[in-house]
This record gives sequence, C-alpha cells and structure tokens, in this order.
Amino acid sequence: MKTKIFLLTVLIILIGCSKEEEKAADEAKPVSVSKALKQEIQKELNFTGTINPWEEAALAAQMAARIRKIYVKEGDYVKQGALLVQMDDAQLTQIELQYNDAVKDFERAERLKNQGAISDQAYEKSKVMFETLKSNYDKVLENTQLRAPFSGVITAKYLNDGELFLMAPNQNRGVPAILYLMNLGELKIKINVPEADVYKLKTGNPVLVTSDLLPNENFNGTISRISPVVDQNTKTVQAEIRLVNRGGKLKVGSFAKVNIKFGRSVELIIPSTAIMTDPLSSESYVYINENGKAKKKLIQTGMQINGKTVVLSGLTENESVITTGQQVLKDGDSIQIFSE
Repeated sequence: MKTKIFLLTVLIILIGCSKEEEKAADEAKPVSVSKALKQEIQKELNFTGTINPWEEAALAAQMAARIRKIYVKEGDYVKQGALLVQMDDAQLTQIELQYNDAVKDFERAERLKNQGAISDQAYEKSKVMFETLKSNYDKVLENTQLRAPFSGVITAKYLNDGELFLMAPNQNRGVPAILYLMNLGELKIKINVPEADVYKLKTGNPVLVTSDLLPNENFNGTISRISPVVDQNTKTVQAEIRLVNRGGKLKVGSFAKVNIKFGRSVELIIPSTAIMTDPLSSESYVYINENGKAKKKLIQTGMQINGKTVVLSGLTENESVITTGQQVLKDGDSIQIFSE
C-alpha cells in the first residue's frame, strides 16, 4: 500500500513538472525587432596593414675593406647623392692613375682620327681601353664612396670609423650593411584583398588611412600596385598603398587601417546585432517574427557599415528581424514584441 502511494505521488509530481515546462515553453519571450530595409549605402572595403617605408636600403661596400670615415649618424636626414661613407681608397688611387692615362690617350686618339692620322683599328683599341678602365674606375669609386641612393633618414649605423667591413650579414638585417637608409617622407602599406573583391579596385583609387595611435588624423593615399597573381594558399591578391607621411607622424612598423570606397548602391540592411553564427557550421542566421512566433532563417551577409550589415540573401524587404532576446530563442518559440 505504501509503495502504491509513493508511486502515485511521484506520478503527480512528474505531471506537474511537465505542465510547468509546457507553460514555460508556451510563455511568450520578450524581444525587440527591426525591419529589413533597402537603403543607399557607400560601398567600401576595410583592411589592416603594417606601415613600411616607400624606399629602404642596406648600404654596404661590394668587397671587404676598412672604413675610413662615416659622415652621418642615426637620425640624420640625407639627400640623394650625398657622401655617407668613405672606405679605404688605396685601390681607387691606383686605378685612378690608369684611368687618367686612358683618358689622355683616348683624347689624343680622337684628335688624330679627326685629322686622319690614325687607323680605325688603333682608334677602336684606344676607345675600348678607355671604356674598360672607366667602367672599372666607376665601380671601384662606387665601392669606395658610399652615397645615398635616394633622400631619406639614416635609421641604423652598424659600424664605426676604422672598423673592418667584412661582407658578413648583419644580425638585425640578414644582409651585409654599414648603414640603413629609409625614405620616411613617403610610405607604403601592403594589404591582402580577397579574390572576390579585387576586381572592384584599380590602381589610382583613393584610399583613407588612419591609425589608432593618431585618433584625430586622416591620411590620404592611393592604390599604387595590384598584384596580377592570386595567392593559392589564402586566395587573396596583394595590393600596395602609397601615401605621403604628413609631418612624419606615421611610424614605420606600426599598424594602420585602410578604407577604400568604390561607389554607392542600394542594399538590404539589418542591424548587425541581430545576426548570430552557428558554432558547428559557422553559418549566419537570424530570427524573424512570423505571426508571433520566432522563425530561424539562414542568411548570407556582406559588408558592415556603422553597426549595420548588408544581407545578400535569405531575407526580403520589410521582414521583422529580432534584434534583442534572440540568444534564448528556438525555432517556433512564442514571442512578445516590446520594442520596434
């Protein structure tokens, strides 16, 4: 008898719990909604990239030699062609004497040729000797006197006066170097553009560059190069942004945001807060209000603009999308709209 009473009690409790659960499931969940609307938007792409100098060079001699004099220090601005380093010139002195003799011999040969007093063979021999020694002289001179290949700032000095340059790779650069020169007046930023978006861009497109380190500053640039090749691993195309470093404010090595605008169009948009992602399939979905019930709909999304997202497929205009409260919903749940 006691066992029957116990089982009856358990059954009553279970029935009660089931009714409570059904009541909770039927209870309308409070949500807010917003209509999917078509609006004209500014089409744009956004990227993040690292700032690099427009030009940079590791300056080194072409052979091992002792450094006689370095005329600059770190932080110096130098103009293109400025003498930066004087290497030992013992070899230069020797070849300079040979070159000067060749200049005189060739000038004499030219005078004799004009007078018809020298054979063509003798003239050509003098000319070849002159051109060979001139090439050798220029090469040794270039190796002895290191000049700035472009205007810029000396960003590193690795050796000092009197030290021996041994052609060994510098541990910081991985290449032989006495000085490192950067053009910091102009900069470049390399970005990786998805294959599907690269056809929207072309060289010369204006670009807006910003940095979190300079929240109130905007820098204007242009697309200077678009690679003709798609990276097979990432399915992206590398593009290069060129910009003037106004006031030298942007720092090489820091991150920058790149915004590229490419026209306007009318698109279907919804608040970005309405969109959820399936953790297993990574598909995007939303809930809409369908006669007081929550209905789950898979969507394909496009660009995000000011807290709103373009919907490419899955929704139609004027559908009521649930924007808050959707985290606790299941497909078919009853809903009560408290804000629209």
